Amino acid sequence: MCRPSLWTPRLVRRCIQVSGLLLTIGLGACGDILDVTFPGRVPIEQADDPTLAPVLAKSAIGDLECAYDNYVLAAAVHSDEYEGSLVNANVVAWSHRSLSPDLLEYVSGPCEAGTGGTPGGLHTPMQTARFWAEDVFRRLEGWTDAEVANRNVLMATVRAYSAFPYVFFGETYCSIAFDRGPIQQPVAALQIAEQRFAEAISLAQAAGATDILNLTRAGMARVKMDLKKWSEAESFATLVPVGYRKNADRGTEIDRRYNRVYLAGIQVGAYVVAEPYRTMSDPRVMVADAGRDAGFAGIRLWVTTKYPALGSPIRIVSYEEAQLIKAEARAEQADVAGAMTILNTRRATLGLSALSAANQAEAVSRVISERQRELSFEGGHRLNDLLRKGISWKNGLSPFLRRPYGTVTCWPLPPQEQNGA
Repeated sequence: MCRPSLWTPRLVRRCIQVSGLLLTIGLGACGDILDVTFPGRVPIEQADDPTLAPVLAKSAIGDLECAYDNYVLAAAVHSDEYEGSLVNANVVAWSHRSLSPDLLEYVSGPCEAGTGGTPGGLHTPMQTARFWAEDVFRRLEGWTDAEVANRNVLMATVRAYSAFPYVFFGETYCSIAFDRGPIQQPVAALQIAEQRFAEAISLAQAAGATDILNLTRAGMARVKMDLKKWSEAESFATLVPVGYRKNADRGTEIDRRYNRVYLAGIQVGAYVVAEPYRTMSDPRVMVADAGRDAGFAGIRLWVTTKYPALGSPIRIVSYEEAQLIKAEARAEQADVAGAMTILNTRRATLGLSALSAANQAEAVSRVISERQRELSFEGGHRLNDLLRKGISWKNGLSPFLRRPYGTVTCWPLPPQEQNGA
């Protein structure tokens, strides 16, 4: 089992190279430069071959997409979007905030579908995606334009995707460590993400890579929001064009490509949509009664219809998210009217009534409520908002399994990282 940040750098490199290269199967279109045909397995010694640069870049995307898929499900069940419906120890641990920092599935589980519909690996796949993207970028830096066609586009792409693991670590972990380094506060991960996005923006602009530039600007807006750099967050969010969307591609060829939200929430019925989301009466909160019991008899299965199939893609960034970041930035800068204009412009397109806010605090609250609806069951956005805004967590007994909620809020750093094992 590959455990990137827990091993020595030499073993990390060998582990990640194999992991990344074995992932280059059926990864969907990522733009012409990455529309490559290649075998399912590449010998490890060929990882230094510059002619394989598009393959390596595509495998870095694949690793991030798989880790992100697990992250989306884990964040949904840990926040207030889902409730557990199986008396399975792992399901209870994930959905009742009783996650142990040494739970093997959490620490070292692989990126394949989890057992019993649980999220599967979280820490290791995300560290894998982070390390492999960094490693591929270093290789691209060492090659020349003569050796690698469109090298700047590949570098911009890999740099952009390398930033997202740092975002997720920074938003939801209590502390973090990288490559046997010191334990750091989550803000350190966000600052690295900020640096990576800045580099990707420069590379994408130089290469004329519009799609990657938009992806990176959206990602940068999110990081600036997390860092409370409100004017910068607004500036970057404004640059994301209308209709822009970048997905994590999913598929049905192998289990690591499955959409885990669909698998766990519909096929297995391990989780049901929490009751508050069932009555929001908002077209963006795509939920429905599945017409059958969930994993545990007597618990009615409610599902999100946002992902109608096992191969449904999941948004990583979007224009809609960028607009919400822009609205929050305006509210935080005391532009209440500007924030409400953004929210109500979107609501008007959906046939929803306009909102109002009497003051700055109310405007910020309105934005968070709109994010809860617009970005439900995707991206870890709700969990991030619960943590950064200090929103009250569910307490007492869960409504379906009647199990007590735990005290875990941010995700704990695995003890293997703390011990430098």
